[in-house]
Amino acid sequence: MATKVAIYVRVSTQEQAQEGYSIDAQTERLQAYCRAKDWTVFGVYTDAGYSGSNTKRPDLQRLLTDVRAGLVDCVLVYKLDRLSRSQKDTLMLIEDTFLAAGVAFVSMSENFDTSTPLGRAMVGILSVFAQLEREQIRERMAMGRAERARQGLYHGGGWKPFGYDYVDGRLVVNPIEAEAVKDTYRLFLDEHATFYEISKYIETHYGRSIDHAGVRSILDTPIYIGEISWEGKTYPGQHDAIVDRETFDRAQVLLADRWRIAASKPAPFHPKYLLSGLLVCGSCGNTYITRSAYSGKKPNRKYRPYYSCYSRAKIRGSKVLDINCRNPNYSCSTLDEMVIAEVLRLAENSDAFAEACNTPPVGAQDALSAAQKREAVQLRLDELDGQIRRVLDLYQLGSIDIDEIKGRLSDLEKERDALLATLKEKKRATVVKLKPATAHTLLHEFSALVGSGDTEAMRDVLHELIARIVLHPTPGDVEIVWNF
Repeated sequence: MATKVAIYVRVSTQEQAQEGYSIDAQTERLQAYCRAKDWTVFGVYTDAGYSGSNTKRPDLQRLLTDVRAGLVDCVLVYKLDRLSRSQKDTLMLIEDTFLAAGVAFVSMSENFDTSTPLGRAMVGILSVFAQLEREQIRERMAMGRAERARQGLYHGGGWKPFGYDYVDGRLVVNPIEAEAVKDTYRLFLDEHATFYEISKYIETHYGRSIDHAGVRSILDTPIYIGEISWEGKTYPGQHDAIVDRETFDRAQVLLADRWRIAASKPAPFHPKYLLSGLLVCGSCGNTYITRSAYSGKKPNRKYRPYYSCYSRAKIRGSKVLDINCRNPNYSCSTLDEMVIAEVLRLAENSDAFAEACNTPPVGAQDALSAAQKREAVQLRLDELDGQIRRVLDLYQLGSIDIDEIKGRLSDLEKERDALLATLKEKKRATVVKLKPATAHTLLHEFSALVGSGDTEAMRDVLHELIARIVLHPTPGDVEIVWNF
């Protein structure tokens, strides 16, 4: 049948010690099988220590390249699950790759090959059981980890929490890192240090490198009070605590305050510029977008981005709220510097910060008015949807010609798009106020980021500190509405 055979062998980490599954054992048996069949071995493709749960294996990919190139006539494996433990991947490899290229597939242990109708039918049946075995292994592993958690033992998995060493399946306090953990809580709670400042402090005083996510993990993981968490439940741990429960609970209150603010924000769209999403036109009430232009002649020609009101830019007709709006444009760098300077002023001047905190919040009547406007917009949207459906019904009944329906639908959809944009902006305006202590921490966190070049991190902090920035018609008249 086949003259040039590609032998594929694989073992995962769990199977390397099992008899009959080693690389050498598989290779030897498959080569003997080829000699008995009088087949020529084109090559042996070996993936040692790779799981069969996916196809991201180096020698499997090399094999597939040679199959598509027409270099082999048959692929031979010791057992079907050596190729894959996924039913979907098994069928894809055999039907969409091997058979599509005219290459047969043979499994020695199951004694079938895809050159026969029975062999092709058996592939689907056996791959179901291969996937079942994989899912059972996963279930047993999950049960084992859950049982370790109930016993108060850390689940392991190749990662150890900062502050501990993982010795013989148990957590043991690392004296140096434990002191760094205690300082993390002290700096965060007593000195309102930012994550950036804490990470720098640990690096300077303890010689340990830890990023912002690592600092957050120290502050919100109950492992540091002697508990083990697993699937939403906590159990008393067999390891020693590093901080007491009262300290840990205080940290959760402060963290929850910040997370509550972040959760109230709309999903981020990762803009490129610092103030994107915060700017509001003081003339027509529309949002600002970022545009750009080139100025000067070569070699002094420069790219100059600037902020512009949507109505003035007139990029999309549905977004124009006032066709005559002439609210000023601002160079991105100029407006960014103005806002940064004001944030730094509040961070460094306690009187200015206190004054900003004491600014009266939006009254209840204003909030009610905003809610009523949102409700009115939603009612009009429902009416428009009904009108659009009725126009389409008339067209289907032959009561209206195509030109008239185009005109009516165009007008209805323009109004609908504009109302949807308005509704989105009104929902975005609903924010949760920051507590002064949290705002103070964020101000200093922003100060530490200035000059770092991390625009995304700076923008994230600004979106927590600032509800909106109103750009009034008079150039330079910029009003920052703080979120505290």
